[in-house]
Amino acid sequence: MHDGTSLRPEPVILSEPGTPPPTTVVGRETAWLGARHVGLGTRQQIQDELDDIAAAVRAFHTQQPDQVMKQVAAYGARLTELCVLLHRVESLDRQYTRVRTQQVERWLAELDRQFKVASRLVEVQRQDLALLGGMS
Repeated sequence: MHDGTSLRPEPVILSEPGTPPPTTVVGRETAWLGARHVGLGTRQQIQDELDDIAAAVRAFHTQQPDQVMKQVAAYGARLTELCVLLHRVESLDRQYTRVRTQQVERWLAELDRQFKVASRLVEVQRQDLALLGGMS
């Protein structure tokens, strides 16, 4: 069964004609995920992506709660994808276990907290609007 997530060196991937799908080399293997061809990346690319997510989380306090919730959903999906891909290549390189457990999973937990905070702020805003509507 070819589901687009094989670690085989030559995966079967459907792509646009004339557009080579991106590859991510892990040791001698290639990691793939799904129709959008989003791969795992090198360790440095993973670290850069995690640093970008950290910078975005630090800026959440400057944004509206509904915008934060949207970003949390997007980052959470990507981090979950990274967890799955990292788990698949851990047998090739054990250092990926540390990246998954000490960084990716911690960011997922933090995003869960940020989502809860943002959803509570949305509720406070809704209650404020309800009170203002009742005063007129």
